[in-house]
Amino acid sequence: MAQPIAVFDAHGKHAQRAVFTADGETLVTCGQDARIRLWKVPSFAPDGAFEGHAASVNTLSFSADGGLLASGSSDGTVRIWSFPGGRELDVLDGQLAAAVSSEGGFATISTKARAVLWDGNYDEVATLPLLDRRLFSLVFTADGGSLLVAGTESVHRVDVKRRVKVGAYAGHQTAIASMALSADGALLATTGAEGMLRLRRVDGGDELFAVRLGRPGVMQVAFSPGGESLAVSIDFAIQIRSTVDGALLSTIDVPIKGVYGLGYSPDGRFLANAGADGRIRIWAL
Repeated sequence: MAQPIAVFDAHGKHAQRAVFTADGETLVTCGQDARIRLWKVPSFAPDGAFEGHAASVNTLSFSADGGLLASGSSDGTVRIWSFPGGRELDVLDGQLAAAVSSEGGFATISTKARAVLWDGNYDEVATLPLLDRRLFSLVFTADGGSLLVAGTESVHRVDVKRRVKVGAYAGHQTAIASMALSADGALLATTGAEGMLRLRRVDGGDELFAVRLGRPGVMQVAFSPGGESLAVSIDFAIQIRSTVDGALLSTIDVPIKGVYGLGYSPDGRFLANAGADGRIRIWAL
């Protein structure tokens, strides 16, 4: 059985996300202790914390240049931080999750299940018409021209300039648990609570494959830096699957049921996972 090269207590109860910075020098994590924590790479020694949220921090999104970090929390706020300094630049009330555009704008999911667009000055641009009964995550396409919003069965595609829905990627039968874009922005991976992993082209929406994961779980997903494989979290394990056909390449056994956020280091050396035991585990690849 593979063993992690590092395991450390990070967020008390649940650790929710683990994201490496683009330069690979820092791992950023968040969780139910309401804090965002920084860890030096490759030692994974503590390197500071951002404090301000009043409840679990569940999402993290960096700007393209790495100078801003947007965090979403169960306290109903999205907070914008300078990075790595940790100065709080703004608080967007009534919001739960955020994505940062390559063009400098933001999008959020509100506490009323609406997608909201913001400009680079943190001013609201538009609240979009209702897209779905519930919204779970969002991400901008690589060029910043479209916003992808995961709902109860489909990923909704929104034209940012026109502020209208222009299409949807269907296929899942229930809530979309997670979605991720490949580093080049060409591929979109999604997982559904029904236990399916789907991979499709962003442009055109052609589905490349759909595979059943074979085990329940949180089903977070992350692309390897080179795009040749996907990591998917399930109960007690992380599956590594090919982006060619979804074939199972390997399985990393994890000694906890709740395997949450996954993050690859940009050089592909490490895979980090956040867990329901509040710990972060680092796997050497």
